[in-house]
Amino acid sequence: MLKNTAIYLLFLAVLGLGTVEAKASWLIDQKDYHVSAHGQTSCQDCHENIADKKLHPDPSDVNKVRGDFFSPEMCFSCHDEIQDDLEAGKHGRKKIQDPGKYRYCIRCHKAHRQRRIGENRIGTFKPGIPRKEQCGACHDIRAKLPPLSEEDESCMTCHGAVNPDKAEGKEKIQSLCFHCHAQGENPAKRATGRLVPLINAAAYKSTPHADQSCTACHPGGAAFRHLGQARGDCLQCHTPHDEKKAHDAHLDVACEACHLKGVTPFRDPVTKKVLWRLSPDPGKPLQVHHMVSGQNHDACRRCHTEGNEVGASALVLPAKSILCMGCHAATFSVGDATTIIALLVFLAGIALALSYWLTGSLRGKGDGILEPKKHTDGFGKVAAVIRVFVLDILLQRRLYRQSEGRWLIHALIFYPFLFRFTWGMVGLLGSLWRPGAGTVWIMLDKNHFLTAFLFDLSGILLLLGILLALVRGTLRRFTQLSGLPKQDPLALGLIGGIVVVGFVLEGMRMAMTGPVGDAEYAFVGYWISRLFSDPSGLTSIYGYLWYAHAILAGGFVAYLPFSRLIHMILAPVVLLMGAATKEGR
Repeated sequence: MLKNTAIYLLFLAVLGLGTVEAKASWLIDQKDYHVSAHGQTSCQDCHENIADKKLHPDPSDVNKVRGDFFSPEMCFSCHDEIQDDLEAGKHGRKKIQDPGKYRYCIRCHKAHRQRRIGENRIGTFKPGIPRKEQCGACHDIRAKLPPLSEEDESCMTCHGAVNPDKAEGKEKIQSLCFHCHAQGENPAKRATGRLVPLINAAAYKSTPHADQSCTACHPGGAAFRHLGQARGDCLQCHTPHDEKKAHDAHLDVACEACHLKGVTPFRDPVTKKVLWRLSPDPGKPLQVHHMVSGQNHDACRRCHTEGNEVGASALVLPAKSILCMGCHAATFSVGDATTIIALLVFLAGIALALSYWLTGSLRGKGDGILEPKKHTDGFGKVAAVIRVFVLDILLQRRLYRQSEGRWLIHALIFYPFLFRFTWGMVGLLGSLWRPGAGTVWIMLDKNHFLTAFLFDLSGILLLLGILLALVRGTLRRFTQLSGLPKQDPLALGLIGGIVVVGFVLEGMRMAMTGPVGDAEYAFVGYWISRLFSDPSGLTSIYGYLWYAHAILAGGFVAYLPFSRLIHMILAPVVLLMGAATKEGR
C-alpha cells in the first residue's frame, strides 16, 4: 500500500513539474523580480554564458525546458553553504538521505520570484499580500523602480514582461516574435525559415488581427517548449457563429479550419474533430494571418468537395430554414427554393381557409368564428385562456375524454413535435441572445449525449404514433368518432417519410465522420451507421438525400392547409379565441 502511494505521489510530482516547465515564461515581471531574493543581482551573474553565444535567441533552443539551461553550479557559486549542507546530509532544517534529489534547485525555488526567506526588514511586510504591491515595506516609497545597469537593461528589452493590452506592450511582443518569425536576413530568421514559413511584416499590418498582441492568439508563444505550445482559443474573443451564418453549428470543427488562409482541414482520428495543418507554399510568406472571411463558399469547399477526407457532404448545403423548426434548431431564414415554394403554397392555402372561416358559419350552424361573444372581465379571460391552453391544447383533455386510445396515438405524434420545437427554439434564441453561453450550444450540438438521445427517442415515439394511427385508421375506417377530423394517410406518410429519411441521414453522417463526442447515444442513427461498410462514397450522395429530406418537409408544409391535419393550426386558434370571448369550463 505504501509503495503504491509513493509511486502515485512521485507520478504527481513529475506531472506537476512538467506542467510548471511547460508554463515557464521567457518574460519576467520586473516588479516581482525587484522584490525577490535576487532583485539586486545582475542578470549576468547567473547567465554569464549568454554573452558568449553567437546567436541569442537561438531557434534551436526554443523547444527546450528550463532544466536544459540549469546547472546547480549557477546557484552554488553564490550559495556555497547550501552545497556544504547537502554534502552533510541536510537542507534547511531537514535531514535528507539523497542529496542528489535536491540539486535541481528550480524545482522549488523560482529564481526570478523567490521570496527572501525569513526576512521582514522594517516590520510592515505582510506575507498574504503580493510583494510588488507593498512598496515601502522594505524601503521608502518611490515613484518607479531603480534603473538597471546597461547590461541588465539590454536583457529586459526582450525579457521584461509588458501589458499586452497596451500599444507599447503589443509592439514589444511583436518585435520579440518577429525577431525569428518575420522575413529577413538575420541568423535567427534564416534558421527559423528552414523550419516554418516566415511572415511578411509589411503585409501583416493589413491582417485582421494586426492590432492584437501575438500572445492573444498564441498564449504560450513566449514560453519554454515553444513548438509544443497549446493553440489559442478563438472563442476567448469571438462568439460561435449562429447556424444561419455557418449553415450548421459546426461544433466539431476548429475555427481555424475555416478561417485561416493556407491551411488544410483534417479530421483527427482520436477526437474526431476537424482540425487543421499548415499547407505552406514553398518560397512564399506565411498566409494564415490573412484569414478567410467566409462571405462566400470558397472556404466551405475546403471540406465540402468530392472525395474529402473529413466526412463532409460534397455539396455546400443551406442553413436549416424556418421549415425545419418543427423538428430542429433551425434558423429564421427563407433563402432556398424549397422553403420559398412551400411557404408560398402554405400561405395561399391559409388565405383560402381564412376566407372560408371568416365569412360565415361552419356547416351552416351558428355564427362565424369571429362573431362577437359575451365577454367576461379581464382576469376571467386570462384565467380561461391559460386553462384552455394547458388542459385542452397541451394536455389534450377534450380528446382524452372522447377516446383514451386516440389520445395516446395523438400524444405520440404531438409531444415529440412539441418537445423538438421547444428544444430547438430555446437553442436558436439562446444562440442569438447569449452566444457566449456554453449551455445553449449543448442544445445545438447533435453529438452531445443528451441532445443525441432525446432527439432519437422522440423520433422513435413519433414513428410509433404514426404507425399506430395508420393501423387504427385502417381497422376503423368506417367508425369515425363524431366531431373529430378524419385521418389523412398522405399527411401521416409525409411525416413518417421525413422522420425515416432523417434517421438515415443521421446514420450516414456518423458513418462519414465516425462517432464524434457522444454521438453513439443517438442509438438509431448509430445503429444505421454500422450498416455502411464503406462510408467513403457517402459524401457524394449525402447532399442529395438531405435535399430529399427538405423537399418532404416542404411538401408537408405546403400540403398542410389542404389536409385534414389543418386542425393542428385551427383547433388551438379556435379554442383560445373561444376562451378569450367567454369564460371556459
